[in-house]
Amino acid sequence: MSNSGPPADAKQAQAAALQELEAAQRRKRTVDTSLANLEHSIYAFEGSYLDETAASGGNIIKGFDNYLKPPTANINKKKLEVTEGDRLFSTSSGTYQQSIAAKQQHEAELLAYVSKRSSSK
Repeated sequence: MSNSGPPADAKQAQAAALQELEAAQRRKRTVDTSLANLEHSIYAFEGSYLDETAASGGNIIKGFDNYLKPPTANINKKKLEVTEGDRLFSTSSGTYQQSIAAKQQHEAELLAYVSKRSSSK
């Protein structure tokens, strides 16, 4: 007698393992999206902080050397631009670029899913 396949217990274990793997992948995508959103928020908050404090005399990145100096009479002073080198907190994340790519991939998958559903109706 030859069996044509694995026993039923093995098939059930395989099906359970596949379901567990799919659930873990969904959780990972959710965590990746949350991380990307958090890192984007940090980038935005950091940018607004640097913009707001550029003309006020100092900030934690550039220092407070100009804080005690009297304001200059030149009101039309060129606005200091924020460079990537100034972004100490954003660039300290090793996963920033990866999480942005994951966020874009997730958004593309979501858009494809929505498009597929709307075209099938």
